[in-house]
Parts: sequence; structure tokens; C-alpha cells
Amino acid sequence: MKLQLFAEWTSYALGLFALVTFALTLLAAGSGFTGWALVSGGLCLAALVVAASIVGGTVRHDHHVHRHTPRFPLPGGDAWPERG
Repeated sequence: MKLQLFAEWTSYALGLFALVTFALTLLAAGSGFTGWALVSGGLCLAALVVAASIVGGTVRHDHHVHRHTPRFPLPGGDAWPERG
């Protein structure tokens, strides 16, 4: 369960970081700062790749140990219901 919580919160934080850096990319590109637009665009892409890798690795691990795929906790603290 600790792996799923780590993957959930880390991916959520990286997704928010990617959203902010995407906005900064658009702002820099619109203002004519091409170098900063490339830097923030690269950070946005890197954050999305790392977040997807963490979630993908966790799903692969869940498959390996024969768990139900979406094992991330719901907002109420419960896990997804398992189909039997």
C-alpha cells in the first residue's frame, strides 16, 4: 500500500508541476523569451514522463503480484473495489 500512496502523491505533484511549467512555457514563448520557453517546456515534458513512468511501474508491479490494476486509494481512503 505504501508504494501506491507514493506513486499517487508523487504523480499528482509532478502533474501540478507540469501544469505550472506548461503555463510558464506559453508565457515565455508569448513574451519572446525563446530560451526560457525551451527550458520550461523541457521541464514540463520531463515531469510528465516521470509521472507516467511511476504510475506505469506501479501498475506493472500490481500485475506482477496479482493485484487489481487501479490500486490507488480513493478520496475517502478506500481502495477501488475488486471484481471477483
